[in-house]
Amino acid sequence: MRVINDKSVNDQKPQTVAWGLLPFYALVCAMGFSSVFLSPFALILAHRRLPDFWPKVVSIAGALLAVTVLEVPLPMVLLSFVLGVFVADSIQRQISLWKLLARVALLTSVIGLLGVIWASQPVHGIADLWGTWNGWVDQLIAQAQKSPLVAPGWDWALVRNILVYQGPFYFISGCLLAVWLGIGLAAHLKWQSEKDLYSAEKLRTMRLPGWWGLAVTGLWVIAAVSEGPLQAVVAGIAYMGMVVLSIQGMIVISLFLNKKQWRPTFRTVVYGVFALAGFYALVGLGLISPMIFNRKGVLTHTETRNLEEAV
Repeated sequence: MRVINDKSVNDQKPQTVAWGLLPFYALVCAMGFSSVFLSPFALILAHRRLPDFWPKVVSIAGALLAVTVLEVPLPMVLLSFVLGVFVADSIQRQISLWKLLARVALLTSVIGLLGVIWASQPVHGIADLWGTWNGWVDQLIAQAQKSPLVAPGWDWALVRNILVYQGPFYFISGCLLAVWLGIGLAAHLKWQSEKDLYSAEKLRTMRLPGWWGLAVTGLWVIAAVSEGPLQAVVAGIAYMGMVVLSIQGMIVISLFLNKKQWRPTFRTVVYGVFALAGFYALVGLGLISPMIFNRKGVLTHTETRNLEEAV
């Protein structure tokens, strides 16, 4: 019965393929694979607009284009491909948002670990994963030091310490933000039907458990009183929790804009400003979101406006 309901939710996909558009979707996927941050968005588009197995076909074609034509490094293409396909398939199967984010965190952790294992074999051997990771960080810092874009005066010892112990958490957090970017854009552009679990209407009903904010706050307290590697690791875990809080904060912003029935263009500007420069404001909103949601009528009442005013 679950399969039947899931299929009915997503039955708006076209049943025929416009052959001339397949190269376009392959190119979109290739451009998405050139930046891990945009790969879920590109794959969501392909899965929503193409029927049957065609999303997988254009995804593979896009990966080949990214490697051969756009000359994107193969590891980046593989990560983008796996992440994008996994997210798009999960949306089609109507996996809930928080469960999807948890699975993405686990998936990217496994991918990152496999990447370090693969890189360790010819150099340090599989037993020295820590040495391989430190080598990567040292190479990254050496390249950054030579870059004219980096301002002088950096404490490179501190930067190295942060990257060594917190780099994996930043990697997972970046993948989570990439997934949310694709989901949020697709919902904002109304690619999903209103009954779809990932439509804007349904996403506005997503709520984090009340203990999440307390747990993240507790982790920051532990990080503040700790020293050495423990402090860095706990701070990295807390940062991942902040990323999830920022997603809840963006949902609060969406609820407010929906209540006011502001124009889509203005909503896009607001979303863009908060996404680019309002991370900590979103975290704060996510942190106090249980209090906001518990106040009856604060964000649930929708004002009515004339059609001419809303357009």
